[in-house]
Amino acid sequence: MTIEEKMDHFRSLSLESASSKSAESLSSYKQSLDDDLELHKETASQLAEESKKALMNQVRANSKKKLSSEQMKIKKELTQKQSAIKIEVFDRVREKLLEYRKTNDYLVYLENQIKNIMSEYSDVDITIYIDPNDSSLLDELKSKTGGNIEIYNKEFLGGTRTIVPEKNILIDNSFKTRLADQQDLFAITL
Repeated sequence: MTIEEKMDHFRSLSLESASSKSAESLSSYKQSLDDDLELHKETASQLAEESKKALMNQVRANSKKKLSSEQMKIKKELTQKQSAIKIEVFDRVREKLLEYRKTNDYLVYLENQIKNIMSEYSDVDITIYIDPNDSSLLDELKSKTGGNIEIYNKEFLGGTRTIVPEKNILIDNSFKTRLADQQDLFAITL
């Protein structure tokens, strides 16, 4: 073999070896890139899924917040409406009480109330008070019941208030107190 043949043979072996190593290196690099691509696809898919879940959670949270806000608004409006109805109902009741106080039935009611109190506390001195607006009934009530009846210094919508000093008792049968008690108990249910 001549030198040239040897050189050709060496060149071809070198080229084959370099080509083989290059192909191997390229294949290894391609595999590495394919692995990186798969890893990137999985990571991107996970990130997209997490982003989707986060967005869904945000939408749910916003929906719940808006729903809660609307519920509070409706409850507030309902409470205001109930309050307005309650005021209207008790304004009408006050009007009916004023009408009732102009009737003879009211006079009979006061007489019976005074007689009942006097019989219950017959063993002690008591003072029975009537509303200042009922002052026109004072003389008639005194003559029909024989009780110690006076005009109270403040209005209480009718009825009576009684003081039993010996027992330190106030008996409040006034319409104002009864109306306030009923107003506290009054509830509008749906």
